[in-house]
Amino acid sequence: MVKHNPLNTLADLAQDDTDKAARELGRLQGLRTQAEQQLNALTQYRQEYRIRMQAIAAEGMSSSRWHDFSRFLDSLDHAIRQQTNALAKAEADLLAGRANWQQQKRRQNSFDTLITRAETREQQVSARREQRANDEYAARIARQPAAGRT
Repeated sequence: MVKHNPLNTLADLAQDDTDKAARELGRLQGLRTQAEQQLNALTQYRQEYRIRMQAIAAEGMSSSRWHDFSRFLDSLDHAIRQQTNALAKAEADLLAGRANWQQQKRRQNSFDTLITRAETREQQVSARREQRANDEYAARIARQPAAGRT
């Protein structure tokens, strides 16, 4: 018969918390990857745009067109700064999520260790109880023939 152990309930709750933290960690990793990809795309686009601007400027361009190119490059630089900040936040969130998952995992492992120890103690107690019963049974059997002969 399996006894209900409050530690099992706590271990189940800790497992649920660990699973939830793992799912959140995966979500945060996805957001970080997405932010990095967006930053890379913006940076690449800016580089290509600058090269195109230089090629057109080498052939000659009006000052208004130069101003438009420059203004667009400035807006790309602003977007790159914003995306760099978004990536930094995503990395910080990922680190926090990883720390939370590790904490939940340690908590779960602690309950698992406590349950294992409790089960080991129970097995030892049961083994001693069984040994005691066997010893008493053997002693009774040893006494019976002696009592029957007298």
